[in-house]
Amino acid sequence: MQFNDMRGYIDVLREEGLLHDLDIQLNVARETSELQALMRHLHNENGPALMLNNLEGYNMPEIPLLFNPYGTRQRTAMILGEHDPLKAKAKHANILADQSTWIEPNVVTREDAPCKQNKIIEKDIDLAKQLPHAWFGKEGPSYITNAIVITKDPETGIPNTGCYRLTQLWNASHPHGEIYSEEEQRRCLSIFAFWNPPGNHIGLHWAKAQEMGKPLEIAIACVVDPVIQLAGATSLPFGLDEMNFAGGLKGEAIDVVPCETIDIEVPARSEFIIEGQFLPNRDITIGPHSNPIGYYDDEQLFPLMEVQCITHRDEPIWYSTMEMMPPFDHNYMAVLPIEGELLSDLQTKIPEVNDVVVTPNLSYFVQLSVDGAQKPHPEFGKYVLHAVWGASGRWGRTAKIVVVVGPDVNPYDLNEVEWAILTRVQPQSDTIINQSGQAFLMDPSAPKDSSHGIALQSEQMGIDATIKVYERFHSYPEYSNADQESVSAIAEKLKGSF
Repeated sequence: MQFNDMRGYIDVLREEGLLHDLDIQLNVARETSELQALMRHLHNENGPALMLNNLEGYNMPEIPLLFNPYGTRQRTAMILGEHDPLKAKAKHANILADQSTWIEPNVVTREDAPCKQNKIIEKDIDLAKQLPHAWFGKEGPSYITNAIVITKDPETGIPNTGCYRLTQLWNASHPHGEIYSEEEQRRCLSIFAFWNPPGNHIGLHWAKAQEMGKPLEIAIACVVDPVIQLAGATSLPFGLDEMNFAGGLKGEAIDVVPCETIDIEVPARSEFIIEGQFLPNRDITIGPHSNPIGYYDDEQLFPLMEVQCITHRDEPIWYSTMEMMPPFDHNYMAVLPIEGELLSDLQTKIPEVNDVVVTPNLSYFVQLSVDGAQKPHPEFGKYVLHAVWGASGRWGRTAKIVVVVGPDVNPYDLNEVEWAILTRVQPQSDTIINQSGQAFLMDPSAPKDSSHGIALQSEQMGIDATIKVYERFHSYPEYSNADQESVSAIAEKLKGSF
């Protein structure tokens, strides 16, 4: 791999002309921030990654703000040393399926860990001065959106590394018009740990700790090697260590270093490390929060954590992003592990699955390598639909819309998928409605019966857009289109003509 931290990934983007410095002044303060508009503009124009160097309303102007590094499928594929999204996805899927390729972390000394270059001890913690704050849209707090979070199972001691958003309470508006206390603003964060009922692995850890009547230590590593972030975003079975998987993706061990105040090891080349523990019986209300399907959550109730120590690199950088109506920056970073996870599961059972594409809006398209008379049996497309909902991992079971297509349909092209639906699907015969599916937690259309306001159950629809030979027909009209090789040849022939 060409890099071993975020700085190295930035260098790779610069070398390929995919990241630019921006010195134009932009506002990032609460209620006046321009960052949401910038995000939409960049994605309307397929724009580059940016390093923002001139920010108004920013509490730490000496720290540059990385913006939109993962804003295309190509840039996300580059995390794994590829440019082709399918090659990156296949690499992720293959390593995920073969734990013999995983590599345990390498523990280094504090002297060899750049994240230890500066240390802020507990009595000096003041998050208003020691962590950058940048706001987006109508969000009430400033959120930490660049972190991997590490906790240990209170029973087994096995670590979990996940990508979880954290709420900064300094200068945050409260959804009920209240004021966060001085102590909460100075040294507390809240984390998106769905624990009642547990909806993610950190939520399971926290629920266990509360049942055992003990605190839960937590380490937050901000702005890490993107490979670690990608591994943390992959829903491994509970009890497996994502840092080992990250080593497999990297092809070498991830360097880690012990924390200063808690028994957790963290990536040694992180820009910031935040150490602390969850506070028992201290859930706190936060919001609004803009979620990944494009709606504001008015309020959420999450655990409070107390910061005990911060370490950081010399001249650190910060990375900030927003979830909003897709597409947005880390959409593609988020969907690549979903695609790899599902592709890995399906291909172990159904070799005819060629690709899995998850759109920024979380529609799932499964492309087969066969269609029509070559399908193993009639209604094979419906068999694949059920396999998606029955897949291992966290995501397949939450797929609200799934479409299965043949090899002549490009699953990355919504026009082609729509064409397949309109010319190969009868709405009643070729769809499945599942009325008792598992919901994506933040789907605003699904009923919410949890005390934490999350969706637990959802209806789901599967569309079999394969050719119905031999389900209904003995033959089908010939597909009419120019092949991609001919299109590329004519484009080359006409280059510069108009």
